Amino acid sequence: MTIEIIAKELDSINPIVVIKDKDSMIQATETLSKLNVLLDNLTKEKEKITKPLNEALKEVRSKYKPTETALEQNIDSIRQAMSKFQTEQLRIQKVEEDKIANRIGEGKGKLKIETAIKKLNELERPEETINTEYGAIKFRTDRVLKVVDISAIPDEYFDLNDSRLLKALKAGTIVAGATLEDKLVPIN
Repeated sequence: MTIEIIAKELDSINPIVVIKDKDSMIQATETLSKLNVLLDNLTKEKEKITKPLNEALKEVRSKYKPTETALEQNIDSIRQAMSKFQTEQLRIQKVEEDKIANRIGEGKGKLKIETAIKKLNELERPEETINTEYGAIKFRTDRVLKVVDISAIPDEYFDLNDSRLLKALKAGTIVAGATLEDKLVPIN
């Protein structure tokens, strides 16, 4: 069956169905069956074209995958090392800034505000952009989650794992606040 024939068949079928009695259920079953046959035929036609293309694509991907993976791993390794170094430089800068800020005040060993500002401006800071002959890297600050004490985190921040809960209920585990519900769905 060609796509043109399938499209013509589809146009002749009325997919709007209101089921109100046994006769309309039979009519809906017949329409559903016709539509499924058309879908199966369409899938077969499509796969005559797509299967060879997919096989060729699979072959090309497998040829390049090992080198691609090696490159991605090396890139990731270097990015992690760069991030680790820059983050440590940022931490050192913050420690130095805090030392200077804690010394601001009057008296012996204390710094005047002007001196503190001068010292802060002289601190070495991590570079935001590094340029080379082959390209440049820019750094941005991302705020990421770091859990320091999981027992102190309120319950409202723990999410429900639906698939794990469903699996437990299907296995017969009783879970407070959850149950299984039967629902009839049409299949072919």
